[in-house]
Amino acid sequence: MSAPEDPELRRIARFWDARAKEDARRYSTPGGVRVDDETFNAAGEAVLHALEHDLGWFADGAARALDLGCGVGRLTRALAGRADEVLAVDISPRMLEVAQARLRDVENVTWHTADAGDLPRLPPATIDAALAIGVLTHLPTAKHVAAAIDELGRLLRPGGIAAFDVRSGPQPLALPGEDDLPVHVIGHPLWHGAAIDLETLAALAHQADLIVERIEGSGSARCLVLVRRDDV
Repeated sequence: MSAPEDPELRRIARFWDARAKEDARRYSTPGGVRVDDETFNAAGEAVLHALEHDLGWFADGAARALDLGCGVGRLTRALAGRADEVLAVDISPRMLEVAQARLRDVENVTWHTADAGDLPRLPPATIDAALAIGVLTHLPTAKHVAAAIDELGRLLRPGGIAAFDVRSGPQPLALPGEDDLPVHVIGHPLWHGAAIDLETLAALAHQADLIVERIEGSGSARCLVLVRRDDV
């Protein structure tokens, strides 16, 4: 796909391309911990297990799953073990290059370079389970967050489920295998996404025909949200 037309999104793509060049695996973990490849893959399994156990999100037996903002595939490999087909999407071409090389042995993943809020090549109502972890928390404006949530609503089939995180406060909610990031990244203006209060989140979900079923970490910089596509 071509680069995003939105100048802010082009800046985001360049930012994540730079992070991929610096240390792609590290910056595919929201907390930025440095680990070996085996530990990195295990962390992806641990995150999915936590989402299943603590949030009630499941992808087992899904015909088609979406890893939105996949980075270098920390969650993609684990998701591919649960779903028949995985669509892995990231705004950074460099991240996807590394991801494809890392997961060359995984045959049920297709890769797409795109903005989380504009996925025209993905058909509507075809996703059974979706993830967007460490994605909406970095989007620069409420408009971009709203577009991403709207796309989740468009892509999920009726009854389909999604888990994502949003920034709703100052303190982070850590997931397994995460650590602190360096100052030159944390201090970058594009690292700090738009904060969304829960009332606004509920309204955005409703507009996208999504039902908010569960929230963990309310008021934190990593508020985890479970939504289901309205089946009416």
